[in-house]
Amino acid sequence: LALEKIYQKYGPKVFRFIYFKVSDLETTKDLVQEVFLKVFKKINKFRIRKEVSFSSWVLKIARNTVIDFYRTSKPVYSLEEIEEPRVKFASSSPLPSQATQKKLEIEKLKQALNKLPEIQKEVVILRFIEGLSSKEVGKILKKSDGAIRIIQFRALKKLKKILTQNDF
Repeated sequence: LALEKIYQKYGPKVFRFIYFKVSDLETTKDLVQEVFLKVFKKINKFRIRKEVSFSSWVLKIARNTVIDFYRTSKPVYSLEEIEEPRVKFASSSPLPSQATQKKLEIEKLKQALNKLPEIQKEVVILRFIEGLSSKEVGKILKKSDGAIRIIQFRALKKLKKILTQNDF
């Protein structure tokens, strides 16, 4: 029961993180499952410390799982193959034009993120999609808080440039 609650609480966060890293729904599902198997096996080794939250620990396992996945499989995905996860919203369904616009914006953001260096992409995903603090991101990526802020600044500057280009 406790493990189920952990999955319910952190599953969506891990899913989003991995999805933005691999952009394939089936691969994401497989990797999320792998992450939680690792979490459940290693949960007794986690110790509550001031500097590392449980959420950061889980996302660090997710990051390492994605790195292992790329090391072993080296998949190549085209942007045409990317499919949006089907998310159910509690509110009423958006108008088709709104849904289409949102999908186009998400696609544009994914393409822009894919143009960033890997470390910048990770920082942006962890900070703005997962909502972690720069200190938490630093723990996951083994970098100082200041280094994360510099990477974030450069990433946002580059993203702005990519997104405002006329030919994008």
